[in-house]
Amino acid sequence: MTTSYTDIQCLFEQRKNNPLFNTSYPLSPDDWAKYSTQGALTFDTSKPIAFYIHIPFCKQICSFCEYTKMCIPSKELQRNYFNALISDIERFAERYHNIEIYGLDIGGGTPTSLDAGIFAGFTSWYKDFISDKNLSSDFEPSIEGSFNTLIDDYWGSHRSCYIAKAGIKRLSLGVQSTSNDVLQPLHRKCISLNEMREAMDNWHNLGIEKINLDLMYGLPGQTIETIQQDIETLRELNPEQVTVYEFRTNQIRDGYRINLGHCYEQYCELYDGLIALGYYGVFGRNTFSRNPKDCGLSSYLRHRMFDGWQYKGFGISAQSMSQFGISYNLGKNEAIGKLVSNDWLQDNNSSYEATQYYRLPQQELFGKFIAISGYSGGFSLSCAKEIFGLDFNSKYKRVIDFLIVRKFVEIHGDRIQITREGFKNYGAILSLFHTPE
Repeated sequence: MTTSYTDIQCLFEQRKNNPLFNTSYPLSPDDWAKYSTQGALTFDTSKPIAFYIHIPFCKQICSFCEYTKMCIPSKELQRNYFNALISDIERFAERYHNIEIYGLDIGGGTPTSLDAGIFAGFTSWYKDFISDKNLSSDFEPSIEGSFNTLIDDYWGSHRSCYIAKAGIKRLSLGVQSTSNDVLQPLHRKCISLNEMREAMDNWHNLGIEKINLDLMYGLPGQTIETIQQDIETLRELNPEQVTVYEFRTNQIRDGYRINLGHCYEQYCELYDGLIALGYYGVFGRNTFSRNPKDCGLSSYLRHRMFDGWQYKGFGISAQSMSQFGISYNLGKNEAIGKLVSNDWLQDNNSSYEATQYYRLPQQELFGKFIAISGYSGGFSLSCAKEIFGLDFNSKYKRVIDFLIVRKFVEIHGDRIQITREGFKNYGAILSLFHTPE
């Protein structure tokens, strides 16, 4: 750990203009090579757990997306994937049959791009599966989708009806931008405001209580004017929740490099605009809500971000984390050529369970917690002490003092929160709590 203000200042100056320092941790899989081990990640049965289910299929591939995904394959290969996925989930549930589940998110990819019959079967299985599980009092499942995949069929196959019948009350939709000038070069397109409004009314009438709209800032071609257009769209649609994500250099494979100053200006425009619309949020956090009590998150994301709770990922490339370390499922670091060739979908009896397991020391688990909590613009001091250990205060006193003196952070009760000035270089600030190496 750095021991002088000079050392801390030097680290901060070296990193403050480097876009690689953000909420990603570790920066490279090789950083954890020495912690790689055999066996399977275990979980603490005395603590709640959440499930994340990864559906990697999309109707089209957006150039900004950093997740494992592929164009929707044949019905047969979709069915193979779900047979293996469900088998993995049920095996895990048998092994940890009494553990309390605090959240379950279905993400991707675009889960709502699935064949309608397979989607209906999966949501029906989910409803039966979850019906006899030990759920926390604030359990709130969520599913990701897109306007295009749901609007295309809500007069026909009714995927949104299947979501509502399964008891999933939160629907998160990737909008990214409302400007076609921004979206078209990224292989996306906008739909009309009337179409979005009509679809949201339909979903609310079906019983979906919370609709979250995802926006991005820092995208190529984005300006303050396009951000203001996004805010005006939100004024018209009035979703229950809004999430904003920063575009990152590693989210695109060409030479485009983000301008951190522009990102900061665009986040400020979004934040101020959302607060003016009546949304609740804290500066530096990326989630906003009409309800001040839910932070704009599903229960899975809420406890993962704020409390560092354990979670289990299912499906290709999904991640899992417990107090014993982190594991990555098949596909996380596989060659992209293998993924797009469908080889991993061919076998109807395959499994997508973890192929890489890292037994991490407290310092590395703490670094991961800080990165995840970074989306909230800060972190809980009590959680930091629980994960890092009792000597957290002595180890990080100089770092915290450095940040407070420079007005980069403030302490409010149990939380360290990044200020407006600090958010200009939030990645460099978070990195001061990472492992010394």
